[in-house]
Amino acid sequence: MEEGRLPGGGAPRQEAGLSGTLRTGGEWVVEVLRAEGVRHVFGLPGVHNLAIYDALIRQHDIAHILSRHEQGAGFMADGYARSSGRPGVVIVTTGPGATNVLTPLVESFADGQPVLVLMSDIPTALIGKGLGALHEVSNQIDCFKPVCSWAETIYDAREIPAAVERAFNLFRTGRQRPIALSLPTDLLVAKTEGRREMFRDGPPVCDPRLIDDGAKRLREAKRPLIVAGGGVISAGASAELAALAHRLGAPVVTSVMGRGSISEADPLWLGVLPNYRSTQAALERADVVLAVGCRFTHRSTKGLMLKLDFKPEQTLIHLDIDPSVIGLMHRASVAIVGDARNGLSGLLAALGKGPGTTEWDAAWIRSQREIRWPRYTETVDRLITMLRQALPPEGIVVNDQTGLNYWMEWHFPVLEPRTFLYPVGSATLGYGVPAAIGAKVAHPDRPVLAVLGDGGFMFSVNELATAVKYGLGIVFLVLNDQRYGAIKYLQEGIFGKYGEVDLANPDFPAMARAFGAE
Repeated sequence: MEEGRLPGGGAPRQEAGLSGTLRTGGEWVVEVLRAEGVRHVFGLPGVHNLAIYDALIRQHDIAHILSRHEQGAGFMADGYARSSGRPGVVIVTTGPGATNVLTPLVESFADGQPVLVLMSDIPTALIGKGLGALHEVSNQIDCFKPVCSWAETIYDAREIPAAVERAFNLFRTGRQRPIALSLPTDLLVAKTEGRREMFRDGPPVCDPRLIDDGAKRLREAKRPLIVAGGGVISAGASAELAALAHRLGAPVVTSVMGRGSISEADPLWLGVLPNYRSTQAALERADVVLAVGCRFTHRSTKGLMLKLDFKPEQTLIHLDIDPSVIGLMHRASVAIVGDARNGLSGLLAALGKGPGTTEWDAAWIRSQREIRWPRYTETVDRLITMLRQALPPEGIVVNDQTGLNYWMEWHFPVLEPRTFLYPVGSATLGYGVPAAIGAKVAHPDRPVLAVLGDGGFMFSVNELATAVKYGLGIVFLVLNDQRYGAIKYLQEGIFGKYGEVDLANPDFPAMARAFGAE
């Protein structure tokens, strides 16, 4: 390894230095996590990662949440990160322990969540040799590269602390996506000095000239519209977004990941992006569209619902921390790379004080927001209304994938950021139970409600034992129709018949009591 450089490429911002302190690799992992402010980790011990667990159980700053399956630990870390904004950390062992985390990382990657996976590996001398070592997966780290912004095997024990530090620096300075580090077991038990980087970078700031250009176009707009995505949530820019919307008099459309970036009780909130019956007309009428932290995913804008295209006479201002997102789906007239909070603050300052000259009609915005699909029934609406009334604004709702979740995606009123967790990126079943555990660990003082179907509940019902073990008091609402109902609906609609979707379910309340839950 080149001196002064970190695994994975990229020069450090500060000169690297050896600490002068001897620690095992496992102790270095825990020391850096503690220094980075980590207070909870999720995982399972195994024969190869015990040096990390030895360090964990000898300290008191970081609490470990023991899952019943590594997939559960991964979803817990996602729920923790999604509800708190703090990185979720997963510790797993080699081979099957590591690969069990892949499905959660697919979701975290698609939805831009900062999840760090620290996995053990077989001894360095055996990696890639195919000799049949215990838990061996040939080049284990290669499994993780498609679902991580950085995935690397560390081959020098001295580089373990610097690599973990770099992971947290990447979370702070760019688009948040999972990171995986593979740590050979011989490095975890070896005592060594550790190389420290001590990154202190912050998120990138926006080009002031582009901010001025965007502000000029917004100032001249007659029907400005804002599309707010998950980047607004990640940047903690909800206040700036609301202030800019009211300065312009601009309606706000949120992506699913952007829900809560503006209170949906605000009269300027119009709807959720893929709900085209509410949003299509506004997107077509707008003369200037400001997209912030939104990548216009195919699922939301080119999929089954909304078919979004901007006309030549429309101006798109696209602000995102990830330059690869801008122009990927739609050409931007003004492309601003940087942190959403910095960009929104800059636009607000450049616009100056005074009311906007919007032509939007408040009654029309309200009417668009209240549009419902013909299949949206009074029964569903009554249940969603009851759930909203039962929870305080800061209460956290964790969704899985079932019929009610599909309606809640658009119509459950979200009043604060990070209170509506929805696995929209890969629409995975089994997210709800463990993600709710992660959210409750992050916010023990808030009520957490998990809404699931019977099929998704059974994907990860084993983690009910984890919720009971830690006395978390999560409410699980299970919609039990004895089948994979959404698949039955699609089969009947496409093929005129259905099959292989009926389920043999347990008595769920009796099962809960068997776990020790109420």
